Amino acid sequence: MDMDQVKALFTLFSGEEDTTTYQPVIYVAMTEVRQMLREGASETDARLGYLAAAIANLRYTEIFGAREKALATYAGTIARQSDAAQQLRFAKQLVYSYQGLCKSLVVGTGFQFQVIPECYYASVN
Repeated sequence: MDMDQVKALFTLFSGEEDTTTYQPVIYVAMTEVRQMLREGASETDARLGYLAAAIANLRYTEIFGAREKALATYAGTIARQSDAAQQLRFAKQLVYSYQGLCKSLVVGTGFQFQVIPECYYASVN
């Protein structure tokens, strides 16, 4: 995986142009993808950059959602919570899509986000 490619894709997915601030998130996502690699799979396959950027975007969305929840105002609480939940769903779907694209390169793609059912989030919020 190429860090510059992953940063560019992260910017595309998240809309966040300051990749320096989120470089640790991007780096951890790249490490996560490396740990998923099947034996003999090439780390230089371009598809892996998309998966790493999608995972970084998911982590970014989780961070952003946590910040927004903390900053929610009385007048905007409901809209902010529903927007954050929708953005999280889209970010997860992006990861699922790229996991499917990389299925010949990675193992263990099904367990990461399916462990916690969607209804759990609704009951917590």
